[in-house]
This record gives sequence, structure tokens and C-alpha cells, in this order.
Amino acid sequence: MAILDTRTGKALAPVVSEQDRKRRHDETRGSARQRGYDRDWEKLRDAVVIERGCRCEACGTIVVLRKREATATTPVAEVDHVESIIDRPDLRLERSNLRVLCKPCHSGRTARDQGFARG
Repeated sequence: MAILDTRTGKALAPVVSEQDRKRRHDETRGSARQRGYDRDWEKLRDAVVIERGCRCEACGTIVVLRKREATATTPVAEVDHVESIIDRPDLRLERSNLRVLCKPCHSGRTARDQGFARG
């Protein structure tokens, strides 16, 4: 049963939780390998983190290469594409299109870019 706007009598769009939106987004985006994160990407990712001093380029936090090395104060490095692979697949393995971020900085950027950010 649809909920109606009391002023116009028209049906309102269903309210979708942020969690449902994220789940739907994840279901449609394919696996990491399908999105271009292959062995070539992994080699480049590690090289870029090391070249850039194992630090988040947004906040300066020291980052590590592997999850098993991470602690509460040293998160795993996440290498972000400045211009997304979807928009610019030709820049997927281009060093100048990459930046090293910590998990909180990368999550915040991704949320803003994909419309999940609050406020």
C-alpha cells in the first residue's frame, strides 16, 4: 500500500534506508577483479604506498601495506583513484591518478563521491 501526500493525494516515493542503498549499490558493482583490481593493480598499489612514504596524503597518518600489520593507530593503506575507473578507465594504472589514504579518509571521500555522506 502506497503512502499518500495529504496535500496532493499523490503517492510518495518509498523511504529507503541508507543501509539498503549501500547494499543495492554493492550488489550491482561486481567483484574487485571485475572492476580492475588485478595483480597489476596490487603491484602498483604497493609501490605507490612505499614511494609516498606510507602516509595518508589527506591527514598524514602512517599506514601499512597489509591488514595483518595494522593496529588501532596504523591502519591499512588504501590507494584511491583521483578520477574513478568508471569515468577514466585509461587512468587505472596511472601513478599520477592515485593517492594514498587511510581508511577513514578514503571512506569519507567514497561516501561523498557516491552520495552516502551525511549532511
